[in-house]
Amino acid sequence: MKLSDKKGVQQIVSTLAALGLKDVVMCPGSRNAPFIMSFNRHGGFHCTSIRDERSAGFFALGKIIETRRPAAIVCTSGSAALNFAPAISEAFYQRLPLLVITADRPKEWIGQGDGQTINQTGIYKNYIRTFYELNGDAFEDEALWYNSRSLCEGFAIATTKDAGPVHFNVALKEPLYGEADIGDHTPKIFFPSSGRTSIEQNEVIGFQKIYSEAKRVMILIGQKKSDLAFAASIKKIADFENTVVLNESTSNIHDEDFIENIDRFITTLQPEEVVAYMPDLLITVGGAVVSKRIKALLRKYKPAHHWNVDLYDAFMDTYQSLTNPVFAKPETFFDQLEILKENITPGYKQLWLQRKRLLEKLHQSFIADVTYSDFFAFNKIMKAIPADTHLHLSNSSPIRYVQLFDNSNISSSWSNRGTSGIDGCTSTAMGAASASPDKQFVLVTGDVAFYYDINALWNEADIENLKIILINNGGGGIFRIISGENAKPEMETFFETAQQRNAAAIAAAYNWNYLEAKDEDELENSLKQFFSKDQKRTILEIFTPADKNPEVLQQYWNYLKENSKP
Repeated sequence: MKLSDKKGVQQIVSTLAALGLKDVVMCPGSRNAPFIMSFNRHGGFHCTSIRDERSAGFFALGKIIETRRPAAIVCTSGSAALNFAPAISEAFYQRLPLLVITADRPKEWIGQGDGQTINQTGIYKNYIRTFYELNGDAFEDEALWYNSRSLCEGFAIATTKDAGPVHFNVALKEPLYGEADIGDHTPKIFFPSSGRTSIEQNEVIGFQKIYSEAKRVMILIGQKKSDLAFAASIKKIADFENTVVLNESTSNIHDEDFIENIDRFITTLQPEEVVAYMPDLLITVGGAVVSKRIKALLRKYKPAHHWNVDLYDAFMDTYQSLTNPVFAKPETFFDQLEILKENITPGYKQLWLQRKRLLEKLHQSFIADVTYSDFFAFNKIMKAIPADTHLHLSNSSPIRYVQLFDNSNISSSWSNRGTSGIDGCTSTAMGAASASPDKQFVLVTGDVAFYYDINALWNEADIENLKIILINNGGGGIFRIISGENAKPEMETFFETAQQRNAAAIAAAYNWNYLEAKDEDELENSLKQFFSKDQKRTILEIFTPADKNPEVLQQYWNYLKENSKP
């Protein structure tokens, strides 16, 4: 096979293939031409071309989320590399194995006025696990050995040792377009052992004692991909009568005895009731939690014990009460506990479940008469979504509204909650849909997030299994429901960034079908058409009243509070 004639590039590509890399997302350029030719011609990779580097980075994250294996992004030199940064920061906080390959100019030309030449050394230093300078022009054994061992080490860190993004910066001299037949070449590689996934048995005894003696145990589950082993372990321990499980849509685990609508619950607690609901022992697992209310409450009413169970990030102290960082897989840790039921004090679980049942009745009573608004639209959307849907949610309003409704019928739910930015929500959904063409995906996004990431639609990937619901409330609706911002004189121009666009022309430009809804009847009809099996690659734009939306949401909170008083 003919790859680039640069031996350094040949070895980089062949080594990554041997290590198991499959997905490569490449952006156009000249300095990275040796990589573009070699990755495409090697035969061991699925290559996708994405024109916009920022979109390409998030597209690769979507692939990683779906396949649960590493992906690489490749770009040319200069400012192109800086545009990868938002996706890299998301991968860093989500611990996603993103391999970043940036082509670079020879070091002697940095600062000498040459085109597309910036200092690329350590440009992502705060958001990567590690960084390597590789030589794409290497040809001597020692230089090639350094490339090889750096790739093996970096791949191991990204995938196993300290999961997250790793940056390989590769200097390349001209000429760039030469090619050579490399024949059969199998590079030498190494893999690390899987490492520790559980805790020592002598430590387990101490945890068992604390758990058994605790009258109120709260398990709070953050963002997690679906995991059958974890689900089995958590449901087993959740049977204890001193234990309540709080989860969100992005936890991707559901049970009728879990408290899924956290904000619905927390907002209704009267000051004199709060202490009875707060835990003696808090156990946290998974990634970011959406609810700001539960964070504030647990920081105010600190538990006596807080265990954060995570293979990598057990030291994270979101609730300012950490007593035991537990470096283990959560399912393994819970299976190790083996608590005896006769040692458990009952009452705490039922306290939560009784209130949950009351609030569910009040929720249903409120939505029966709710007026047309964001709240109305999300209620209809969540009821209409087919059970086999894999849901992606943009940040700001959509991810928060969805937490108020039943998510148990959805196959999986995802949002970029590593940094909680709006910058790559559509691109991530596109990448996920591309990676799993046999699944059906829906992205629910706001207008600002959609327009901000519009280049997500500007790619040639053959994606027919994604549909987009666009909530157009005329700007950043989140700022109308955040306390304190709505009254500011700069509200519309500088916070909300109000806009009066619609996506019809955008849909046509990128060959997407388009539907719209501006009232209750249109929404009902559009949702039926949108979710029909024959409807492919469609944007449904739902227009809602910006001034009415915060009023309806406040009415909801007031209704729950007033009718749930003891």
